[in-house]
Amino acid sequence: MTSPDFIYGMDFKTFFHLIDSLYDEILIYDDNYNIVYINQACVRHYGVPPEKMIGKSFWDFVDSDWWSPSILPVVYEEKRAYAINQSTLSGETLLTIALPIFGDDGKIKYVIMSVRDDTRDVALYNPQYISHSHGVSRALTPEIIPVGESPELERLLSLADKVGAIDVTCVLMGETGTGKTMLAKYIHMVSPRNGRPFVSLNCAAIPADLVESELFGYSKGAFTGANPGGKRGLLEMADKGTVLLDEISELSLSAQAKILQFLQEKTFIPVGGDKPVSVDVRIIAATNRNLKNMMAMGQFRKDLYYRLSVVELHLPPLRKRKGDIPLLVNHFLSVFGQKYGLVKQITQDAMAVLVNHDWQGNIRELAHLVERLVVTSDALVVDVQHLPTSLFGLVDPDETTPASPETPEGATLDDMMEQYEAAIVRAAYQKCGSSRRLAEHLAISQTKANNLIRKYVTKP
Repeated sequence: MTSPDFIYGMDFKTFFHLIDSLYDEILIYDDNYNIVYINQACVRHYGVPPEKMIGKSFWDFVDSDWWSPSILPVVYEEKRAYAINQSTLSGETLLTIALPIFGDDGKIKYVIMSVRDDTRDVALYNPQYISHSHGVSRALTPEIIPVGESPELERLLSLADKVGAIDVTCVLMGETGTGKTMLAKYIHMVSPRNGRPFVSLNCAAIPADLVESELFGYSKGAFTGANPGGKRGLLEMADKGTVLLDEISELSLSAQAKILQFLQEKTFIPVGGDKPVSVDVRIIAATNRNLKNMMAMGQFRKDLYYRLSVVELHLPPLRKRKGDIPLLVNHFLSVFGQKYGLVKQITQDAMAVLVNHDWQGNIRELAHLVERLVVTSDALVVDVQHLPTSLFGLVDPDETTPASPETPEGATLDDMMEQYEAAIVRAAYQKCGSSRRLAEHLAISQTKANNLIRKYVTKP
């Protein structure tokens, strides 16, 4: 007979530690839709720790599209096990196996779920259950949903939903790497043009003299080196769909005039042609520059600006939505883990460093860093010592000789000493990876080491 405090000689604390360490997510509901237990795998899947989920109702999460389709109500109703594929709000694809546990009275007492990431080559049982959805759900299109749950992102997506529902031109504004292309795809997906072509043209990546031929196409023999049979332009190829003009600020004034004419008349004349072509496309523009300043300098047409900017959507930089960084990190760990077949997790200390970095390159920079960590780190769990030194404001000594920290004009001696102390602590912690080893390395108490880490490494 097993003691209530032990499981075959194992105390409950050790037992739950082992369950908590499983790679697969273990999720348990009571008989009234309440979460009574979930292990640490929820951090990887949803970007939140267990304490943020335990004690809450299933409805607190399903109403926000955390996963879809939802199987728990079906298990309660039909009183049998199910295995289904689910999509999460952060873009994961999960295999969920839900098993009802019955009490002596024959009623469901608990529902336990085993949730794993890789669903390839796994046979499903009871696969006939299909969740029907009216309209476009964010959970049904995870590959184009900007990841996050910050108020800034929620307001942006709410406005994008409204803009998508009506056929209006709009301008997406934001720093490089904030996700303007993804947002444009989302607007297209929730619009009536969903299912029609989505075409993107980076106006900065094409020589100015070729932009017009790419957009409008050209007729036979239009210029030397052209395709003998002519070529259809992107606008014609995207008929009934959406065209994203990325970095529209780089268009020449000549191309701007032709875009304006097209927006007004819905027709254009291919380069070298003499017959107008009529198409029905929606134009979305994107830029990381201030178009109003460019208008003042005569670099961007005012009439085109006012024609395009019926609605302006401003994408916040990542440093303004730090609460989304853990979700993004776990999302990219999953994406690149599946791409390269490498499973990685990240410690809370390492996550704190990522959250507090300023990310001048925004989401693109974060994605590249996570991909680098997945590919180059030999450890299963990424910790502080695996992060690049650039995150600590230091220069990699293998790349160049580090320079002395720049001292702001008017800085006091105390300011300069604190700056050097910060550099020393960050470098040492990046090498040591724990407060205990940092204390030994710097010959200080562990209490002081913890205080220095909070001050210079993981401070909010």
